[in-house]
Amino acid sequence: MGQAVDAIVRPSNPFPVISIIVPTYNRAHELPYLFSALAAQWYPADRMELLVVDNSSSDQTEAVVAEWATILPFSVAFYRKDNRGPAASRNYGAERARGEVLAYTDSDCIPLPHWLRNAAAGFAQGGDMILGPFYPVGRLGEPILVSQQSAQERDKGCYPTANLFIRRSDWEKVGGFDERYGLYPWGGLVAGEDTDLAWRIRRSGAQPLFVWNAAVGHLSTPITLRKFLLRPIMVQILPALLRKVPELRQTFFWNRYFMSKYSLYFELGLIGVIAAAAIHTWVPLLLTLPWLRHLWANLLVPTTRILGLRQGLARTLLHIYGQSAETLVLIFGSIRYRRLVL
Repeated sequence: MGQAVDAIVRPSNPFPVISIIVPTYNRAHELPYLFSALAAQWYPADRMELLVVDNSSSDQTEAVVAEWATILPFSVAFYRKDNRGPAASRNYGAERARGEVLAYTDSDCIPLPHWLRNAAAGFAQGGDMILGPFYPVGRLGEPILVSQQSAQERDKGCYPTANLFIRRSDWEKVGGFDERYGLYPWGGLVAGEDTDLAWRIRRSGAQPLFVWNAAVGHLSTPITLRKFLLRPIMVQILPALLRKVPELRQTFFWNRYFMSKYSLYFELGLIGVIAAAAIHTWVPLLLTLPWLRHLWANLLVPTTRILGLRQGLARTLLHIYGQSAETLVLIFGSIRYRRLVL
C-alpha cells in the first residue's frame, strides 16, 4: 500500500499553478458572475491564470473580458476562434495554458471561494482527477424556457466540465478532448466530450476523487422555444457513450437501464395509455398512477406554490413534452447504437 502511494505523481507545490479554461459563446452578461467568483478565490493569484476561449461571439464578450482583465489580480488571456464546439475550445485553451493543472468550468458557472484551494488539496491527497459538486442556480424573474443541468452531488462517472480538474500531463497523454463531439448543424451542442476524455484518462491509470467542498453554482440560461424543442435530441449521446464506456451502466443509470426511476414511471404510464387504447379498457391506465403521483408531488404542487398556478401548469406541460421527447430520442438512440437506455 505504501509503495502505491509513493508511486503517485503529486503536484510539485501545495499550490500548483492552475489554468482555468472557460469556453464561451454570447454570454457577455453572465461572464461578470464568473469573474467575480474567481476574484474571490482563496488561492495565490500568481499560481492561477484564466484563459477565455470565445467561439466567435456576436455580443460584447471581448470588451467584457478586456475590462475585467484590468481588474482581476491574476493573468487573463482572451482568444477568439471559429465555433467548432466546446471540445475544440477546451483543447485550444489547454494548448496555451502554463499550469500543471487544468481547471475546467463554464461561462455560466459561479465557483465558491474555496474551489481552487480544495481542488489542489484533493491532488495533494492522492487524487489524479478532481471533480466537485455543482448546483442549479435560478435567476430572479427568470422566464419559463431555460436550460439547466441537474445537480451533481457525487461521482456518477460522467465528469462534466462545469467542475473538473485534470493534470496537464494526463491531457497530453490521451491526446485531449475528442473534437468530434462538436455542434449539430442548427447550433446545438453535442455533449459527452468530458465523459469520453475522463474515462480515457482513468484507463491510463489515473484515479478520480470527488471533493465535496470544491463546489460551483450553475446559472440557468434562457433559451428560445426552438432550442427548447430541439434540446431533447442531446440525450442520444447516452447510448453512444455506453459503447465506449460500459461502466456507466453501474455508475450513472438507475437500475442499469433507466435515466431515473421517474423515467421508469413515465414509460410504464405510456405503456398503460397505449394498452388502454388498444384493448378499449381503463384498467391499464392504473400504470400511470406512479408517474402522476410524482408529477403532482414533485413538480406541479411545489412550482405552483412558488410561482402561481399559471406558471406551475406551464412548467408541468413543458416537463411532459421534454420527458416524452427524450423517451423517443432514447429509443431511437438505443436502436442506432445498440445500447438500451430508457
